[in-house]
Amino acid sequence: MSTSTDLPSLAKRDTNKRRLVLITIVFVNFVVWMDSGKFGLLTPFWSADLGFDTAQIGQISSAYLLGYFPMLFIAGILADRFGPKPLLITCVAGVTVLGVSMVFVTNYSELWWRNLIFGVFFGLLWAPCQRMLAVWFPNIDIPRVTAFWVGAMMLTGLVEPVVALPMADAFGWRVTFIVISILGIPAMLMLIWLTSSNPATKKGISETELAYIRSDRPASVKSVPFREILAAFKNRTVILLVIAGALATTPTWLTATWASYGALTVGEADPLMAAWVIPLLAIPGIVYAFMHGRVVNTVFKGRLKPPMLIGVLLPAFGFFAAALIPGLPWWAWLFLASTLGFFTNPLVWGSLNPFFVRVARPEVVGTLNGIAAGLQVAGGYILVSLSGGWINPELEGFRQLSLMLIIGGVVFLIAAIPLLFINEKKVAPIRQVTEDAGEPVVISPVGH
Repeated sequence: MSTSTDLPSLAKRDTNKRRLVLITIVFVNFVVWMDSGKFGLLTPFWSADLGFDTAQIGQISSAYLLGYFPMLFIAGILADRFGPKPLLITCVAGVTVLGVSMVFVTNYSELWWRNLIFGVFFGLLWAPCQRMLAVWFPNIDIPRVTAFWVGAMMLTGLVEPVVALPMADAFGWRVTFIVISILGIPAMLMLIWLTSSNPATKKGISETELAYIRSDRPASVKSVPFREILAAFKNRTVILLVIAGALATTPTWLTATWASYGALTVGEADPLMAAWVIPLLAIPGIVYAFMHGRVVNTVFKGRLKPPMLIGVLLPAFGFFAAALIPGLPWWAWLFLASTLGFFTNPLVWGSLNPFFVRVARPEVVGTLNGIAAGLQVAGGYILVSLSGGWINPELEGFRQLSLMLIIGGVVFLIAAIPLLFINEKKVAPIRQVTEDAGEPVVISPVGH
């Protein structure tokens, strides 16, 4: 199958340096999202040990989002102005130190402030990763490498329960926080040694590889003036994509905060059994994340709007079903609320970055993604901070969580509205991802 740009695929080029960058990005995301995700996963442990009720759990969990969302805006601008590498190193260093700091937390106030500061460092991850991929890969490869990157986040849902739940059950939640946080050390070293904010400055990169990276864009990767960043918002599609990205994954913060609580506390699941069932429930989304680039190519013929619409409608169905179907076993409730809910990550965020690259300059992608992600986390902060009041312990079983899930489902449906107003044929050229949809791809190791 030929492409509109007649460019060879990722697997057929001198890709050694790009592969190292991609492997580093996906490992960094795996480590940082493990560090973040374990907090929600271990909620039943630390909340019981420290004696917090559901209202306090909601406030503590939302504190990290309060620190997270403003940094997403700032990090996007800084990544476009000064490059993503220093921001990512700072992110991993801060997240690692604050992960270990959980050992010293003893009360509500300390945990709230720890989470707030954790969110500040965590906010340096998203947009700089988008920027790094946007400048290291040509447009034709970005859907595929973005899928790998999103897969890095989702893979934590497979690995973390197997590691964290048995460890917390045997040795305590504090030990678990320390062990997982130590993974930040090799992630920092990989960023320092294997990446560069500008491919042209990477030692040992070949001219062939640089030519391929630049094959469908201007050769320079410079600091972008603020006026050029602002100019991107003259494009109506950019605004609609930012709004859709802001709304689409906001409800997943509810699942990230309350899924483990629902299964272990409300559903009375055995922690060791949950440690194996939860990863199994994560597999469908993870498998799809790695296939997303190929699905865009073969099923949707290069279009990005259809998978984004599916990415909000399918989770909405899951939330409503989990809220309204009575008598669900805990694993079925998790499948609907979590497995289907988190499909929004590869479907929406796996498509959003390539869409931004198609309608705007790659050099401003960090800012655009930072704004969309920042608004999404701001919405998540509002939902999570209020969610403790939506949980009614007086009700039976998972009915306690029904109101929360219905609200989340409504937000998913609202996210579809801006997507419906995008005319993809008119605003962006439709590209095939690869020359041959059946050829092998470069698979790299990769929750919210």
